[in-house]
Amino acid sequence: MLHFIVKSKMFNKDFIEKRTEGFDTFLKEIERQDVDELAKVAGVDKQLVKEAAIAYATARNSMEFHGLGVTEQEQGSKTVMLIADLAMITGNIGRPGVGVNPLRGQNNVQGAADMGCQPHQGAGYFEVADKKIQDFYTEKYGVVHPTKAGLKIPEIFDSAINKEVKAVWIIGEDIVQTDPNSQHVIDAMNSLDLLVVQEIFMSETAKLATVVLPGTTFLEKDGTFTNTERRIQRVNKAVEPLPGTKPDGVIVTDMMQKLGFKQPDYNADQVLAEIADVVPFFKGVTRERLGKLGLQWPVQEDGTDTQILHKETFKLGKGRLKNFDFKESAEIENNKKDYPLILTTSRVLQHYNAATMTRRTRNINIVDEDVLLVHPKDAEKRDLNTGDIGRLYSGRGEVALKVEVTDKVKEGIVFTTFHFPEYMVNMVTGHGKDEETKCAEYKVSSVEVQKISNQFKTEVEPKENQAELTQN
Repeated sequence: MLHFIVKSKMFNKDFIEKRTEGFDTFLKEIERQDVDELAKVAGVDKQLVKEAAIAYATARNSMEFHGLGVTEQEQGSKTVMLIADLAMITGNIGRPGVGVNPLRGQNNVQGAADMGCQPHQGAGYFEVADKKIQDFYTEKYGVVHPTKAGLKIPEIFDSAINKEVKAVWIIGEDIVQTDPNSQHVIDAMNSLDLLVVQEIFMSETAKLATVVLPGTTFLEKDGTFTNTERRIQRVNKAVEPLPGTKPDGVIVTDMMQKLGFKQPDYNADQVLAEIADVVPFFKGVTRERLGKLGLQWPVQEDGTDTQILHKETFKLGKGRLKNFDFKESAEIENNKKDYPLILTTSRVLQHYNAATMTRRTRNINIVDEDVLLVHPKDAEKRDLNTGDIGRLYSGRGEVALKVEVTDKVKEGIVFTTFHFPEYMVNMVTGHGKDEETKCAEYKVSSVEVQKISNQFKTEVEPKENQAELTQN
C-alpha cells in the first residue's frame, strides 16, 4: 500500500513536511520495492492492494485497526511501525475519524500497561533506567526503586529453568494453557521454589501452584478498567465476594502488610488518588468524575479529558518515517522441510481466550472442542476428510484434533483455537517472538498433520472433565 501511494503521489505533502522526518530516505526505500514479489509473499492480488491503497489515501478520513494477527509475529512491531507510516504519509492522524487503532486482546490490557506492568517501564510509561525517574518513583512510593529493567515473560521462563528466578506470582493468567510451547512453560513452573497463582477457577497453571490465592471476578470489586480508546471506566462492585475469596487489590495490599510494608486497607478511591499523583495523564481522574461513561486520558487537573491525540504534535516531536523490508520468520526458514504447514491459532466467538470462564457456561453446548481447519488441497495430500482425527505435530510436541476440511484457510495454513485444556494446543506452538516486545509468535508455527483415525471407523475418545464442565 505504501508503494502504490508513493508511486501515485497521493501522499500528503503538507502533513509530511510539518509533522514527520526522514521522508526522503523513506521514499527511496519504498519506491524500490518489488510489488510482484510482495504480492506473492502476502498471497494477495496486487491490483486489490492498489485499489485499497488508493481508497485509503483519497478518502477524506481513513482509519486503521489491527489486532493480534499483526503483533503475534516475529516482525510484529515493525509491521505496526509500517502501519504508522501509512497513516502519517496520508495525514490520517490527529482529527476525528482517522488514526492507528490497535485492538487490545483483553478488556484491561491498556489499563495494565498504563500502570507499569511492562518490566522496563513504571506507571505512566516512564523508563526505569533513567536516574531522574528512579528518584521520582522512590519519592512517590517511599521505597528505593529498581535501577534496571525486569524480565519479560519468555525471559522469566528461561530464568526459572536456569534457577535464576526462584519465585513467581501470577494474577489471573493461565500461562500453562495459553503460552507457547506448553511443556517448556510447565518445566519452568516446576523449576521454581515458589509459585503463587491468584485465580477465580482452578486453571491448568493453578494446578502446579505452591499456593493458590482465591480472587474474585470484576463483579465483586471496585476499581477501573481502561479500554483501547484510553477510556478510564469505573468498575463498581455489584455483589459481595464469595466466602474465602478476596478482590485482587485486597490480596495485594494484605500481602504488602504481611511483608512489613505498611499500607492502608485497600480502597479504590485512595488507590486512584495515588495513581493520579504518580501518572501525569491521570492527574484529574477521580472515581466521582468518571461517572457512567468514563474519561479518556490524558485528563487535566480540572477533569477535562482528551478525545483525540496528536492534534498538533506527537509526544516525541516529529513522526519518524522508517521502512522495514520483508523478512521471513526464522520459524519457517528453520523448519519448512520437516514441517511444511503453518499453524495459526486464534479464538472463536463462543469462547473467550483460554475459555476458563466460558467453558463453565452454556456456551460449552455450542462449541465444546478445538477443531483443526485444513485446506482441501492440503487435506487431499494427507488423505484427510472432515471428521477424521489428525495428529498435529511440530518439533515441540503433538496433539490430536478433529479435522474440518475447508477453504476458510489458505493452502499451506492450518488453524485451530486453544480454548480447551483437554487438547493443550500450545504443546505444538514454538519459541518465536517479536524482536522488540518478546510477544509470542502464535500466528506462525511450523507443523505437519497426519491422519490418526478415519471418521467412519473410530469414535473419538470422550474428553476429560466434559461432564464436570457441562455441569458447572
